[in-house]
Amino acid sequence: MPLAMIALAPLLLAAAAPEPHDAAGVVAADDAWLQAEIRGDGDFLDRLLMDGYRSVGNDGKVSSKSDIVGKARARGNSPDMAARVAQWKAAHPTRPTVEIAGDTAILTWISTKPGAGEPVSSCDIFVYQGDHWRALYSQHTAAGV
Repeated sequence: MPLAMIALAPLLLAAAAPEPHDAAGVVAADDAWLQAEIRGDGDFLDRLLMDGYRSVGNDGKVSSKSDIVGKARARGNSPDMAARVAQWKAAHPTRPTVEIAGDTAILTWISTKPGAGEPVSSCDIFVYQGDHWRALYSQHTAAGV
């Protein structure tokens, strides 16, 4: 085995390690998704988002897997994106709830902003395939923002 492959073997194995088939695994997959968006990691997003993935924004606009992957790749690693995400998260606190039925999970982000009444901020549907959570659909709202 070439030295480069030996050096990369632990990373390749870690990437292939099964993700937990539970709520914590779903939240971790969603967290990794956000970090990939910030890093502009189109390869990760291409693996995470299922073929046919759709996201409906709070304006009703639909984005496809190729839209999201392409934008991330074009943006690349962006300190500006990281700052905007951190600022948005600070201004819009949420908590996750996860419901799992078989190999399908619904991750809902609920606003915890005082006085907002806990409206749904967004919802992601994940499917557990090949020992990994993969995103199939997302819906976002302006409620509680």
